[in-house]
Amino acid sequence: MSALPPSLSPAIIRQYLGRIAWRRAMKIQQRGNFDEKYPEDPITAFLVTGNQYFDKELLIARKRELFGFQPFKSISNGAAKLFFQRVPNRRYIIGADAASGREVGSDTDYCAAVVIDLETGEEYASYRAKVTPEDFAYDLADLGRYYNNAVIAPERNMDGGTVILVLKGECGYGNIYMHKDWHKRERKKIIEFEGFPTTQKTRPVALNCLNSFINDTPELIWDEIFIKEALTFVRDEKGVPAAAEGAHDDTVACRWIAYFVRKVQLGWLDPLKFQSERYVPASQITAT
Repeated sequence: MSALPPSLSPAIIRQYLGRIAWRRAMKIQQRGNFDEKYPEDPITAFLVTGNQYFDKELLIARKRELFGFQPFKSISNGAAKLFFQRVPNRRYIIGADAASGREVGSDTDYCAAVVIDLETGEEYASYRAKVTPEDFAYDLADLGRYYNNAVIAPERNMDGGTVILVLKGECGYGNIYMHKDWHKRERKKIIEFEGFPTTQKTRPVALNCLNSFINDTPELIWDEIFIKEALTFVRDEKGVPAAAEGAHDDTVACRWIAYFVRKVQLGWLDPLKFQSERYVPASQITAT
C-alpha cells in the first residue's frame, strides 16, 4: 500500500484504514462475490454482471499481455499511436468514426480511427482525439498516406459527411471506401457512395465482424484504450449492444467499420446480400 499524504488528519487516516479493513473482511466473507455485491463504479458493475457484448475473459487476458508494450511512435501527445511501421507493399484499411457536434469540449465524443492490415486484420495504429471533423479528415489523410495510401472508410452519418468532403476536396485523398447498396426506388439498380453507413442492417453485421475477429485473433489487438471501451460495451435492457452509461464506444465504432470493410475488400462479404428485402442475419455471413 502506498504511503498516505502527510497532510491528512489522523481522523481521515483512521477512516481510510477502517475502510481497507472492512473491504478485506467482506471479501473473505463474500467468497469471491464481493465485486458483484459491492461494485466500486459502473465499469465494475457491468464487468461482474456478465452482460458484455464481447468476451471479457479474452479482453482481460490480452490487456495483461500488453503490460509494458510501447508503440513504435506516438504523435500529438498520444492522440495517434503507431504500433508498428508500415510494411512496403502491404495493404491497409482505416476505419474512422467522427464525433457528433461542431463544438469541441470536455463533454464531446472522440473522433477515433484504427489502421488494420487487410490480410491479417492486425492493428497497426490507432487514433483518438477531440477535434473538429475538418481536422480529423486531415489527420486521417496523413495516416492513410503513411500506411501505403490505405483505404479510408469514414462513417458517413452526421459529421462523417464533412470528413468525407474534406478528404476528397481539401486533402485530395482518393482512396475512400465505396459502399454498395440498392437504389431505394429502383430495386434492381445498384448505387455506390463514399463511406460506411451505420444503419439497423449494417450495424449488427459490422459488430459481428469485429466480434469474430476478437474471438479468433485477440493477439492481433494492440490498443489498450479499445480494450477498455470493449469491456464496457454491453447489451442494454432491450438487448441492443451499446456503451454502458458514462462510457465511450468511439474506438469500438471505428473498428466495427474497419473489420466490416476488410471482409468486403477480401470478398468475404457482399453488402448487397443483407441490404436486400430478404435480410440475411449476421451469424450467416461468414468468410468463405
